[in-house]
Amino acid sequence: MSVTRILGLLMPTIIALYGVYQAINQVLLPAQIAQISPSGKVHYMAIASLVESVVGTIILPVGAAISDRTQTKFGKRTPWLLFSAVGTLITCLIMATAKSIPVVVIMAGFVWFFANWYQGVIYAVIPDRIPENYRGLASSAAGLGLPFGILIFVNIAARTSRFVGYAVVGVFIVLTTILFVVFAREDSSIRAKVEVQEAQETSETEEAPAKHTAFFSAFLHRDFTMAFLSRFLFFFANFAVSNFTFYILSDYIGVKNLPSANVAANVATVSTFSTVAQIIAIIVFGKLADVLDRRKMIVALSSITYMVSFIVPLVSKTWVGMLIYAVISGAASGVYFAVDIAVMSLVLPSKADEGRDLGILAIATSVPAAVAPLVGSTLLDISGTYASIFVFGIVTALLGGLFAFLIKSVR
Repeated sequence: MSVTRILGLLMPTIIALYGVYQAINQVLLPAQIAQISPSGKVHYMAIASLVESVVGTIILPVGAAISDRTQTKFGKRTPWLLFSAVGTLITCLIMATAKSIPVVVIMAGFVWFFANWYQGVIYAVIPDRIPENYRGLASSAAGLGLPFGILIFVNIAARTSRFVGYAVVGVFIVLTTILFVVFAREDSSIRAKVEVQEAQETSETEEAPAKHTAFFSAFLHRDFTMAFLSRFLFFFANFAVSNFTFYILSDYIGVKNLPSANVAANVATVSTFSTVAQIIAIIVFGKLADVLDRRKMIVALSSITYMVSFIVPLVSKTWVGMLIYAVISGAASGVYFAVDIAVMSLVLPSKADEGRDLGILAIATSVPAAVAPLVGSTLLDISGTYASIFVFGIVTALLGGLFAFLIKSVR
């Protein structure tokens, strides 16, 4: 099966995945929490984000590791993609009807359970089925999933009822998954499992044993650790600000200074500006990374640019300042996503555990998603201003770029 066909069917599934994440965390969840508890919205949003991310941190590598060892005639990834997609739909529909903070938080955890299981499995398809010389293209295709997920589903969520918003993101992930598993059918994993074991045995016979069985043994490899830390800090900067976009616009910029009193619609506008810049950056730098073979440099550059974006709202506390921030941060994240998956796939130490180790690298997304909102909430309590959150983003983005430079095996 051609690489183009696999990627053409893979990209909509990743769009659907990020549609779930972004529509919920940028619009649906903060609006739902603000409606239930206007005075405690920041605190409860941080708690919900913590629950989401703790659940995601645990299940993402575990779900991927389970799929690594699954043997069926339909392949090792297919059964779990269908399971987690349907689970995401069902829990989204239940969450849409929640009317109390405890139920909202619990259901957010369930949605993230299934969505992160899905993420761990769907990203493992890239090292499974995409040759290394096409990893830059694969990274760009996967990277486009985030901006298109925002562009499509944040706008839908901002302009429809709560139930419709939750239903749309849930249904779309099921439909795209069905299309992927049917038209980019995976080979049986029964024979593949035997071949991997035989290859390992041969390798161990010919060379000194280098087999690590511990779940987190990938951290024994320096470049894997550097890639993890760089990704961790990049997303720490990201979530420290993005999870509070709804409240930054309503409280920091001020409703009276926005184009309309509809904060959700203004969130969608900011997201759209960011997304357009992101898409352009992914297309340009994904190709440039392959031509120059300088993926590490591009990752570091994106972190530094991200740092610059956080300076804008500090010096321009206006609606226009937020739009400029959106464009710069969108471009920075687009540059990052253009090469992110390629870099991660090239530092994986074990062929037999690619899904697990890719899932562990993805923890560098879920842990910041958990901790950054709590850090942001604490900074806000201490300083009394959202400016402190932007300063935090500046520091973490800079550190993320420095760790990217320390990766040795990727140019």
